Amino acid sequence: MLTHVRRSQNRFELKYLLSTRQVEGFVRSLEPYLRTDANAEARRGYPVHSVYWDSDEWTLFWEKIEGLKDRRKLRVRRYSGVDYAFIEIKHRTDRTLQKRRTKLPLETVYRAFRAADSRPDDVVDIDDPVVREAMYLRHRHRLRPRMAVGYRRRAFFGRFEPDLRITVDTRVQYHATETDIAGPFENGEYVVDPRVAILEIKFNDQVPDWLVRQVSAHGLEMTRMSKFCTAVDRAFFGNRLT
Repeated sequence: MLTHVRRSQNRFELKYLLSTRQVEGFVRSLEPYLRTDANAEARRGYPVHSVYWDSDEWTLFWEKIEGLKDRRKLRVRRYSGVDYAFIEIKHRTDRTLQKRRTKLPLETVYRAFRAADSRPDDVVDIDDPVVREAMYLRHRHRLRPRMAVGYRRRAFFGRFEPDLRITVDTRVQYHATETDIAGPFENGEYVVDPRVAILEIKFNDQVPDWLVRQVSAHGLEMTRMSKFCTAVDRAFFGNRLT
């Protein structure tokens, strides 16, 4: 029997762009309120490699661009140096985001999700609702690996707000052809200028007042962006849509 972990949660996300020069000052201002993710080196963070699935017609991409209120995104995510990966479905309903996630051995993920002709029968031994939903989406929309995105992430949790998570992503790059989850691409194009970091604030109910004050004090302005959609736009649509 294969072991697997499921996680589902309703979340809100706020995103900001800041210069890499601003990062240290901003992080220092939050130190009394945050604890560092145990998996991350203090300042370097950890590499993240994601492969996003979409159809030849870019069905899921266009749902985002056109602002569909109820939409889903399928990706496979792997962290550096581990022998497992996560199947993730991000389901947005208006402003609320639910992420469904399951952890599986890399060998299983590779077998079930690498080949264009693999079928639900290939994962029949995995009794997991996330995998079933992923396979349903795959076959309904004829999804395949379309875009790889990689970056280095620093992650923090709230000391007093257990639902609060803050991430800072730098060197955000993409590759449209090297989409093997078992082998991250070496050199890609930048999703955003390498001098820019992407800050994400993730929470359940509301942003704490102390964080609102620090965001304002550092002059950060909220932005609406998707790493996946920005990468697709840059690679295939001349950077005209995002």
